[in-house]
Amino acid sequence: MRGPVEKVCEHCGEPFQCQGYRCWCETVRITDSQMDWIAARYQDCLCPSCLGRVAAGQLGPASVASLRTEEACGDSEGS
Repeated sequence: MRGPVEKVCEHCGEPFQCQGYRCWCETVRITDSQMDWIAARYQDCLCPSCLGRVAAGQLGPASVASLRTEEACGDSEGS
């Protein structure tokens, strides 16, 4: 894909731009379970706001940050 493509978020209906192979979404950190959750529900991309909500754990499964916190708590209990 060349240049930005106008898309509509499948979750909220807001328009946004997809940059293809060098898109803004590459910088959003999500877990494998979050990606699976998205793939099971949507055929196309989510907008920056909705993908950010997924990454934060506000939409769909837990966030990367909360998983790190759980792992850290689990590690400290095992010491």
